[in-house]
Amino acid sequence: MVKKGVILCGGQGTRFLPATKALPKEMLPVVDTPVLQYIVDEMIDSGIKEICIVISPGKEEIVRYFSPKGKLEKSLKKKGDEKGLNALRRIGRGAKFVFVVQKFPKGMADALLKAKDFIGNEPFVLSTGDDLVKADVPVSKQLIDAFDGGARAVIGGQTVTEDKIHLYGCAKLGGKMFGNQRAHECITLVEKPKKEEAPSLFAALGRYVLTPAIFEKIAKITPDKKGELQVTDALKLLCDEGNVCAYDFEGHRYDMGSKAGAVIATLSYAMHHPDTAEEVCEYIKTLKG
Repeated sequence: MVKKGVILCGGQGTRFLPATKALPKEMLPVVDTPVLQYIVDEMIDSGIKEICIVISPGKEEIVRYFSPKGKLEKSLKKKGDEKGLNALRRIGRGAKFVFVVQKFPKGMADALLKAKDFIGNEPFVLSTGDDLVKADVPVSKQLIDAFDGGARAVIGGQTVTEDKIHLYGCAKLGGKMFGNQRAHECITLVEKPKKEEAPSLFAALGRYVLTPAIFEKIAKITPDKKGELQVTDALKLLCDEGNVCAYDFEGHRYDMGSKAGAVIATLSYAMHHPDTAEEVCEYIKTLKG
């Protein structure tokens, strides 16, 4: 059973300056809810009970957000504000949160190492803090089901267009696994290949199910040209041992690291939000007209 999750919230969010001077990019709202809250909701809805959030210096607002709000809750109770109370109680929903700091930007694998003590000997879901996926079945649950089916590790992703594959880790795919049309053996990974050199159009998109074996692989990799340790390099070593699954998850993924992705996500969620759907849909009709 996978009961632990790790969310990586490093990076400075410079594409969203000046907003990120005051607020971490993971806390920027999609309608009325921070991006990170949606990712936490996804994990909790997938059965995750304990969540470690890896932050960089200056992102203490994330810690404050997920910490108990006793005074505010008392104030809302006194006012009889049930809507506000429900919104406040949604934040943690009984999950246990742990926060660790990556002091220097040394890559995704280095950030993951900060969660090693939290992980212990258990399997876990790994998520980046700027990949938002809207799905009927939470994407973490989809990957956990594939892991429970017998994979040593699961890499979540989707097929992208040729002009986008150079932006992602790309998987060389083998045969189907577990009789599931969405599950393929992952032979190896190529980090940000040129489109003519890409072994497929399957891109890793910020969701994984891993075991502590990943830390053994991280210990064997070397920094890239930027001096950073990359999870892709550690995953390659796992793939060499076989039984790693590349899972084509269902759902719509929004790249919250880009301004266009953030705007599209906000419009999409607003179109289904009870407080904004009607007005937003009417506005979009005027644009089409």
